[in-house]
Amino acid sequence: MGRDSAKEAVPASRIDVRGTRCPLTFVHVKVGLDAIKVGQVLEVILTEGEQIQDVPRSLKEEGHRVLKVSREGDRFRLLVCKGKK
Repeated sequence: MGRDSAKEAVPASRIDVRGTRCPLTFVHVKVGLDAIKVGQVLEVILTEGEQIQDVPRSLKEEGHRVLKVSREGDRFRLLVCKGKK
């Protein structure tokens, strides 16, 4: 995960899952990933706690690449590159 690739990554789509609870959070993220092509980037807006702890781990387990995680006030911004299934 290079910093330069995260800077250059332009999200193809964005999903805000604040307010959803696990496991529905990850279901919504997967729907967002289904809407983009392999190699494209999805921006995910999350809250702290379960969401920011579980979603990046689950994405990596499914073969996606987490490019960047940043905190922006009371939320987190996650950039994920869709991997092959």
